[in-house]
Amino acid sequence: MRLNDLISMALKNLFSRKLRTFLTVLGVVIGATSIIVMLSLGFGLQQTQENFLKSMGDLTTLDIRNNMYSGDNNSNSKEKKLNDSAISEIKEINHVSATMPIMETNGKLISGRYSNDWTRIIGITPDSMEAFGFKIEEGRLLNSGDKNGVIFGGGITQNFRDPKRPGIDASTKIKPMKSKIDIQLGDSYEMDQDQNIKPYVERIKVLGVLVNNDNDWENNSSVFMSMEYLKKLKKLSNAALPADKREKDSNEYSTIKVKVDDMENVKDVQAKIKNLGYEASGMTDWLESSKQTARIFQAIFGGIGAIAFLVAAIGITNTMIMSIYERTREIGVMKVIGASISDIEKLFLVEAGFIGFFGGIVGVIFSLLISFVFNFFASSWLLSSMMGGGADPSIEAKISVIPIWLIIIALLFSTFIGVLSGYLPAKRAMKLSALDAIKSE
Repeated sequence: MRLNDLISMALKNLFSRKLRTFLTVLGVVIGATSIIVMLSLGFGLQQTQENFLKSMGDLTTLDIRNNMYSGDNNSNSKEKKLNDSAISEIKEINHVSATMPIMETNGKLISGRYSNDWTRIIGITPDSMEAFGFKIEEGRLLNSGDKNGVIFGGGITQNFRDPKRPGIDASTKIKPMKSKIDIQLGDSYEMDQDQNIKPYVERIKVLGVLVNNDNDWENNSSVFMSMEYLKKLKKLSNAALPADKREKDSNEYSTIKVKVDDMENVKDVQAKIKNLGYEASGMTDWLESSKQTARIFQAIFGGIGAIAFLVAAIGITNTMIMSIYERTREIGVMKVIGASISDIEKLFLVEAGFIGFFGGIVGVIFSLLISFVFNFFASSWLLSSMMGGGADPSIEAKISVIPIWLIIIALLFSTFIGVLSGYLPAKRAMKLSALDAIKSE
């Protein structure tokens, strides 16, 4: 029997029992919709978390901080210094595209009667800013020729206050590229309390302002300058302090940032850095944790959907067995007129496969509609509940994500379940005696 004939007969048989076929297909629809939607919730959670982490920083960047130890991290381990030797070691690792040593301190910014009393001052190698993806909003980034210029984080003006009127928002009063701004290193509170300390203050030149990103709090409220300029300011500031309050000179860095050429290589580079005796961390650590959480949700949700699919498979099997009882005489006639046993088997398998396929198609359509509704009404709730309401509204948050491959797999799986469910009924039809089948009422 030709394939076209099998398909034609299968469709005719299914449509001749519309209600039963509809109810059986409905079971498959419920099963397919359940498993697609349930898995999509896990994918949505994972994607939203990944987008949020990307907004906080570069997923291909690792941070190596000081006060870390080699070996098993016990008190007897040799301390690994974050200095130029460490940078040389790290640069030799494959897939490391750039490094950025960081020297860090605290300070105070003053502009007229306004001040930012707790500012993070960061000394870097100027040429590394572009390699590490710093985005400029106004002005330009640092370059190797800048000796005294600085770059402001995008949110630094938000921390300026008038000491005499602390409740007044002074963020609009400061124009980084135009206002006259002085810098003072050290603990501003301690210096204000000790009248004997006359801190060193220097007028700074703001060369640029970074794009404001509230999620990247570490850089958003910082002042960036060349390493040489920071060392100069620290030396002058130390000289202005009493001898007992001066800091010791150090050529160590507080952090070394490492740029990896591709996200796929981050874990490998991180492992190699640890083998050298340093401790490296990055956003990928959080991402891996979020992926594990998403996998747990997917396993739970997928299990619930699988139960619905199992019920649908039982429904298909029941429908096909009932069809055999009703079509026993028809099967006998087919055998008498020359239909082969394999043709009869194929007919029942095609019918069962169509039930699974049609159910899968409708299930995919329903799943896409449900996913749309979820994302339309619940995405903002998901973002606020996950991120404590402080997330960037520009982050793409989806409570449900249905990738194309999931749709294709769902269609193939529902069709396979249909064929598999029709296998035993098809075998039963093959074994019917032609004479006994013709005699049946």
